[in-house]
Amino acid sequence: MSIEQNKAIVARIWQEIFNQGNLDLIDKLYDINYVYHGPGGQELKGLEGLRQYKKQLRTVMPDVHFTLDALIAEGDKVVARWTMKSTYKPKKMPVTSTGIIISRIVNGKCVEDWEIFDRHWINEQGATGWIEKRMMGAITKKMKKALPFLSLST
Repeated sequence: MSIEQNKAIVARIWQEIFNQGNLDLIDKLYDINYVYHGPGGQELKGLEGLRQYKKQLRTVMPDVHFTLDALIAEGDKVVARWTMKSTYKPKKMPVTSTGIIISRIVNGKCVEDWEIFDRHWINEQGATGWIEKRMMGAITKKMKKALPFLSLST
């Protein structure tokens, strides 16, 4: 596939799956052996884990919206710089976060992602010191319980 086709696939993933919540497209746009590598040693494998993760994201942030600030591609890799805005439903707290993800596209499907994002948005948006540490610990603990398929390190 061409670089432009790979970029179009990634843009479609962000617009239709992330922003519109169309989880039916996961089977069409992701490879069955998909692997996600995230910050802090997070790893997610397979389509069902991805689907559950996206459902959970929309549960705690129902108005989540991602903007692609940049999309750059070379070979089978596409780099997206994104900004996320939402409301964290449990606390009714506005959230803004940024990140960069490298997606590997093979035969029209995303097979692997490497992502880094601001895990400490809580600190930037009001919590500091021991409060931040406690909140991050509580969030990670809840995520481990809600998303057992996702390996997280604290």
